[in-house]
Amino acid sequence: MKKIFLYTAFFLVVFFSCKKTTIDKPAEDKTYASSATINKNENSAYKEVFDVKKSSDYNEKNDKVSTVNFNQYSNNANYFIKTFDVNKDGIKDKIVSHNRYSGDDLLIFLGDKNNNYIFTLKSTNFSEDGGNQITGIKESNDGYEIITQFPDRGYVQNSYFVSGINNKFILKKIKSESDSWQDGYTENCEQNFNFDLKKTTKELFNMIGDTKKDCEKIVRSK
Repeated sequence: MKKIFLYTAFFLVVFFSCKKTTIDKPAEDKTYASSATINKNENSAYKEVFDVKKSSDYNEKNDKVSTVNFNQYSNNANYFIKTFDVNKDGIKDKIVSHNRYSGDDLLIFLGDKNNNYIFTLKSTNFSEDGGNQITGIKESNDGYEIITQFPDRGYVQNSYFVSGINNKFILKKIKSESDSWQDGYTENCEQNFNFDLKKTTKELFNMIGDTKKDCEKIVRSK
């Protein structure tokens, strides 16, 4: 009789233990899945959830781009601004650049007929850590020219020529001039490109490094 009682007690313990382990899924999982509208054609709520997430990420990225506003640079001591027709459509535009020793950002805001300035491009002003620093931006026949110089010793100047025709910002040429007073000569170099500045700066500087320079030395008469 005692054995029957022990077997019965053991059976009841096992039974209630098994019943206790069959619980519902966590509430947060249900909330996540139910936030999507089920597509009956594809029978996959999870696909809908991930599609929404991708769309949300895309919109968030666009929102970050749209928050770049010309006014945030207009009274900022770290930047200077040039105003002229960058893309040659007859309307004045704005070029915003970091000052010397402040950074290497360059931004273009294209003007419209309502006097608005629309953020169009973020690129580089070609300032270098420990090297050339931007000294000016000038209007050119088809876009603009960025000028950098080495500020500490000697004379090194680079000029970067960018076309803005049809709202496409293409680096066309780099002219560099350096002076060696010890050896008594000036060296002029030129590189020609057709590089879209909407590509990454890493691609830009790789391309510059891989492009051969056409150089000429001019010896000064003694």
